[in-house]
Amino acid sequence: MTQYIAKRMIQGVITMWLVTLLVFALLRITGNPVDYLAPPDMPHQDRNYLKKLYGLDQPAWKQYLLFNKGIFTGDFGRSFSGTQQPALEVFWARLPATLHLAGAALLFSIVAGVGIGVVSATRPDSIFDRVGKLLAITGQGMPVYWLGLLLIMLFVVYLRWLPTGGGIDRLGLKGLILPAVSLGWAFVAAHTRIVRSSMIEVLESDYIKMIRAKGLPRRIIIWKHALKNASIPVFTLFAVNFAAIVSGAVITEAVFTWPGIGSLLVDAILSRDYAVVQTVVFFTALMVVIVNLLVDLVYGWLDPRIRVE
Repeated sequence: MTQYIAKRMIQGVITMWLVTLLVFALLRITGNPVDYLAPPDMPHQDRNYLKKLYGLDQPAWKQYLLFNKGIFTGDFGRSFSGTQQPALEVFWARLPATLHLAGAALLFSIVAGVGIGVVSATRPDSIFDRVGKLLAITGQGMPVYWLGLLLIMLFVVYLRWLPTGGGIDRLGLKGLILPAVSLGWAFVAAHTRIVRSSMIEVLESDYIKMIRAKGLPRRIIIWKHALKNASIPVFTLFAVNFAAIVSGAVITEAVFTWPGIGSLLVDAILSRDYAVVQTVVFFTALMVVIVNLLVDLVYGWLDPRIRVE
């Protein structure tokens, strides 16, 4: 098991290196941000000063080495915006809002998806099963931004029950409901489908029949024994969904004016803020790698048959 963990960590480091290299190269292809942001009448001497201030006067290979050095020292450079704050501070300031949104979306998708999937599997071809299938089809077929706009029209414009967005600090938990539902709805559909198919397979297995023969209550058989084994594909899907939620949060945060790292990344790309873009991408990729590693380790706990030599 130790060798497996070490191997997965090495793979994670290689993945992080490739991600940072790709993002660094793509950003440099767009040109020098000082030439893009500076006024047309700015003197050439002032342009050179700004390039030197942000380290853009160095060759590209040296800039990349300095960026990698900054990863270990915690110095990711300064934002190119007017405040010139350290890029790491800008990222940390926006991260809690995205974690609130992603956490709420995941919680909603898992609770709703697992609940609907279990009910559908235990009552196949019933009205509950048909409604669950309908929710799965509509959830996966509807884009995030379109669902967000529909929720705003219904609950904000017409019913006036909920605020449209702007952050949990300003609006409280009510401001989190619509963005979380919009972001998590597609994953509700995915969890419903995978849980339903897994539960149907597990409920027909021999060991479940043996447990039933012992006379255990039906709810214990379903929620304790069957669901535990059927939840393994859900954890696999969770690792994939985490990356999808982070990328989907970019659109959701734009629709609901949510002050997270998604909207920060969009603004930084449009303004060619190299330091902020590199910081956001690095830590986002790091979170995805860590989540994938943790999910792999959970497999052994969920199913004793899974053993890694």
